[in-house]
Amino acid sequence: MSPVEWRNRHRFIWWLIALHAAGLFGYGLARGIPPLHAAEHVTPLVLSLLGAGYPRLGRRLRSAVATLGLVGSTAVVIHVADGMPEAHLHFFVTLLVIMFYQDWLAYLVAAAVVVVEHIVIDPIAPHAIYTHPDGTQPPHAWAALHLMFLGAASAAVLVHWRVTERAQDARDRAVAELEYRTSHDALTGTLNRAEFERRVATALVATGRDREPYAVCAANLDRFRIVTETCGQAAGDELLRQVAAALRELDPHADLARLGGDRFAVLLPGHTLADAVAYAERLRCRLAQRGFGNADRAFEVTASIGVVPVTSLALAPQEVIGAAEAACYAAKDKGRNRVEVYEPDDAALARHRNAVEWAARVMAALREDRLELYFQPIVPVSGHAHGRFGELLLRLRDTDGTMVAPGAFLPAAERYDLLPALDRWVVGATFAALARHYAGRPADGDRYSINLSGPSVGDPRFLEYIRAQLAETGVRPDLVCFEITETVAITDLTAAADFISTLRGLGFHFALDDFGAGLSSFAYLKCLPVDYLKIDGNFVRGITRDPVDRLMVESVNGIGHRLGLRTIAEFVEDDEILGCVRAAGVDFAQGYGIARPGPFQRWLERSVWPCPTTANAAG
Repeated sequence: MSPVEWRNRHRFIWWLIALHAAGLFGYGLARGIPPLHAAEHVTPLVLSLLGAGYPRLGRRLRSAVATLGLVGSTAVVIHVADGMPEAHLHFFVTLLVIMFYQDWLAYLVAAAVVVVEHIVIDPIAPHAIYTHPDGTQPPHAWAALHLMFLGAASAAVLVHWRVTERAQDARDRAVAELEYRTSHDALTGTLNRAEFERRVATALVATGRDREPYAVCAANLDRFRIVTETCGQAAGDELLRQVAAALRELDPHADLARLGGDRFAVLLPGHTLADAVAYAERLRCRLAQRGFGNADRAFEVTASIGVVPVTSLALAPQEVIGAAEAACYAAKDKGRNRVEVYEPDDAALARHRNAVEWAARVMAALREDRLELYFQPIVPVSGHAHGRFGELLLRLRDTDGTMVAPGAFLPAAERYDLLPALDRWVVGATFAALARHYAGRPADGDRYSINLSGPSVGDPRFLEYIRAQLAETGVRPDLVCFEITETVAITDLTAAADFISTLRGLGFHFALDDFGAGLSSFAYLKCLPVDYLKIDGNFVRGITRDPVDRLMVESVNGIGHRLGLRTIAEFVEDDEILGCVRAAGVDFAQGYGIARPGPFQRWLERSVWPCPTTANAAG
């Protein structure tokens, strides 16, 4: 029983005894008992009140003293009532009240009083217990009969108590388990982020009030993804459990939390900044020495660690934890496997804070539907149109209405694994817009290109999402051309090829973006079943002044045509570049020299489409 619950019940019993003392004194006077004699009867009750209310006595002892007062009140009731049998019913009520304590000591005290009264006093002085003739002739038989009834009542109460006690224990275990689950990480048994924030908040109060030093260390495993991608998720989970165990061994008294993924944090009470840095170095060395093995593979385990002192200047626990994580990512940026102390003016930390802010803004934009589709046309260099063609681009509408270009928020989205969510939004929005626009009208060779990020390529769940959107919107798949970059394709060539083949089998088209950026571009090109080849814009931009760039454009274009692919030149910024691209034999051109990006819906509704002879058309 919790202390609060016990206090409430004890207070009720104390007042019950007090009412008995006052009531029995008045009842004695009403029965003609002299005041002094009536006061003597209730004196034991008053003494029990004093003992039960004495705060220096322990909880169980106070319960026992109150129990004596309750049983004593029964004895006084029987005595003042001249031993009437009906007065003995008072004990049964008292017995139920005593069970409120759920304490064996209290029950045993009550049982002992009854046993002494009926086994010792009753046979020796029956008139002290009963005033009627049946109770005194013979006293032993009546005492045995009385004890039998009391024993039966006690047995019933005890059974009820035990059942209630077990139910209470089961409830307490369920509540404790629920509290544990809501405050701890299921995989590692460490605190979760919400509970860790609560404890950091407590530390902030203690720092301001007691000047006790605290520090927070944030640790992020280096190259954790290699373990999961090589050995599977189960191996990654086992590594996280081992890392948590190592952190516990280093300081069992520290508050350890898993913030998410492979990120841990430790709250160190009584640690100055120097103490915390020393702790972080010990932690870094321990992890580096520990390693991790799975089957016939062994991995080096290192961590980047950020350290921040907990000061009363921080406004919220999230601010402290965010500073520690910023220092942690600064350690990663500076080479990994190192400790970095938070410095508000550090340039790397400023970049991380900026990335965190942008990630939060991206999540808010996804949640509040503040993303916009923009569009930039891709036109045939020859000037002979074969339907509308262009690339879908993403914009974020900020809270003040400003349109934010992807260069500002995509790096943060990539760092915080938000690219798959953005890909899904773009696919869903594009499919819905195209289905509405082309409902009941011919496509006439029109094609719209959607960029896909690395995490989405080869993800079976993303494939299922595309299939679901295709079925839901009814959009014609030949309207859509997906783009993946060369870098994404060569990361896992087999997975990329399977991904492309699956979607081409559904009727979609594919383009390989930024081609020529890799050293082995031509070697793997024949393995990828794409339709378009987008020449890396860095070569196109320098085509008018750099012979090497011109040669690369011509080479990529020639190889693409040999493989039956159509080529697209990006970054066509002016007529001079367009002329060189046309001379090189490239099929399509895209860039500000052709048309600037504009809202997708506006482009869909246009009746006039740009061509190379109408450069710089307004979007």
